[in-house]
Amino acid sequence: MIELQDGMLLYHGSYIGIPAIDLNRCFGGLDFGRGFYLTSSYEQAYNYVQLSVRKAMRIGTVPRDFNPEDGQISVYKFHYDPNILAYCFQGASVEWLHFVAANRKKDLFPQLLKKYGTIDIIGGKIADDQTAHTLQQYIGGVDFGIPGTPKADKIAIEKLLPNCLKDQFCFRTHDAVNHLEYIRSDRYGDVKL
Repeated sequence: MIELQDGMLLYHGSYIGIPAIDLNRCFGGLDFGRGFYLTSSYEQAYNYVQLSVRKAMRIGTVPRDFNPEDGQISVYKFHYDPNILAYCFQGASVEWLHFVAANRKKDLFPQLLKKYGTIDIIGGKIADDQTAHTLQQYIGGVDFGIPGTPKADKIAIEKLLPNCLKDQFCFRTHDAVNHLEYIRSDRYGDVKL
């Protein structure tokens, strides 16, 4: 079951440690929209570091000779507050599929963007590199049929379910981010999994 619990540790893999989260630096167009993404899986955050380093090199955020071993896994503790609105999708459901598709292509399922627009934290399965291709096929409407039709939804979910989808939590508001306590950042090259 995917859920946030008071005191749980959450992890973020990046080319740098992030002691102070700035939502203005977060990208849109991701699974649950614009926000700061974390996972309950240290290994998943660790594995994401190399992707983050390559992307930072490609767009010029870090120099080309940046040592990937210097990437960081930032560790945070979540402090529960009943005033923070959180919603967690529990698996690769049709609604999860539609919401992820809506965040990647704004003219798909606008009613879901509105429905979840006021939620501070959204959790659910992550669309990783293996699932990204399936989502692109679904959103494109070529291989599966028109997105949102029962046939297209069924095909996409059947292709997604066998993948080992891990969790992610998108902290979308400043109120949500304020409930994360920065603990430390671990240097990628020093971690032995």
